[in-house]
Amino acid sequence: MLKYIFSLLFFYCFSLMSYLPLANATIDQHQVIEEFAESFIKAQLPSSQNERVSIKVTKIDRRIAVTQCEGNMSAELVGNKSLQRSATVKISCDNADNWQLYVPLKIIRLVPVMVSNRPLSKGSRLTKNNTKIEYMNRVLLRSGYISDLAFVNRARLKRPLSTEQMISTRDICLVCKGESVTITSSVGNLTVKTDGVALANGILDEKIKVRNSKSKRIVSGVVQAAGTIQINY
Repeated sequence: MLKYIFSLLFFYCFSLMSYLPLANATIDQHQVIEEFAESFIKAQLPSSQNERVSIKVTKIDRRIAVTQCEGNMSAELVGNKSLQRSATVKISCDNADNWQLYVPLKIIRLVPVMVSNRPLSKGSRLTKNNTKIEYMNRVLLRSGYISDLAFVNRARLKRPLSTEQMISTRDICLVCKGESVTITSSVGNLTVKTDGVALANGILDEKIKVRNSKSKRIVSGVVQAAGTIQINY
């Protein structure tokens, strides 16, 4: 019985020792280099709470013979260092073979963009109920996209939108031309409010002209919120 158990243990140990070289031989050195290049680029990119970054590594031709790097493997950025859309990383190995490879990568920057979550007609007020945030490739976006509902809360659409259509600053007015607004002005600790009429469309923090409904005086003020203009003296 003991002889039988010993034979089994011997066979198990021999099988394990035979398997280990095979397991090591299956390590994909090309994949190791690709992951090293990706990690290097990730370390170079500035972190941003309002941005998601996706990196796509161009696969190395598996016909290229690559030995395992027994020395120091290093990475170096080649050429364009802006890291906006693409990058090329030179991977070098300091050993007897002293090899180096160039690995191209694509960098996709996704930013939060406000879109409509259902068809909206001209004049609709934007709220959290009829908008949502989608992440989109920044390179493909036109200027004026909006990332935060707080910027446009209660803004009115100047044109109709279809479902999941991007909302830009050109599509909205937080204060719209011809509508009644509240004009506020502050002198020290005193705040005065009066009625007025907007003479132009305006978005948050934009300066527009308004007419005081009582004095008929035309003044310039800053859009503070939907229907509110702040006058600073």
